[in-house]
Amino acid sequence: MNKKSIVAIVIVFMAFMVSDAMAGPFGLRKGMSLKEIGGKPERIGNGIYKLIKVPKPHSAFEAYIVKVAPKGGLCWIKAIGKDIATSSYGIELKSAFQEMEKKLTAIYGEHETIDDLLPNSIWNEPSDWMMGLIKKERILIAIWDSEKGSHLPSDLKQVGLIAGATSGNTGYIAVEYSFTNKDSCDAELAKQEDDAL
Repeated sequence: MNKKSIVAIVIVFMAFMVSDAMAGPFGLRKGMSLKEIGGKPERIGNGIYKLIKVPKPHSAFEAYIVKVAPKGGLCWIKAIGKDIATSSYGIELKSAFQEMEKKLTAIYGEHETIDDLLPNSIWNEPSDWMMGLIKKERILIAIWDSEKGSHLPSDLKQVGLIAGATSGNTGYIAVEYSFTNKDSCDAELAKQEDDAL
């Protein structure tokens, strides 16, 4: 093998290493087009798509939703967790939330966790915990961003972990990633939609 062939192989290998290092959550990166994301994204809203697969899936999640603007590209990812059977007290759901919170903290560092029941909610007993989530009167979220002292990559603006409920004894967790182009992406998609008026 001559020197030119060796150099070419090294360059290709380094390109793969750099592209892998630049990949963001689930192997996706800021600004990707739908074509670059690949597969057969299912359109579910203005610029919102459900992905059949992602380059780097995680076993805790069963669905991935992305927001992609025609010019700005990928700006937001939501990974939706599998159903979690739980009691009306939400013990198993809280446990799954805390487990994912630890994993995200190991990656992104400092954050804020909010576990609150909205004022005047009637779902204020411990056994009403899941019902509070269903009625959107209870909030269990964790947020990582620069204001909280988190260590986010330069292309990420915010990471959020959310607990949700689909019934009194079934819940899920979801993780949302907002890239630094999300505001311009939202504006682009809003203008695109308004142009139809």
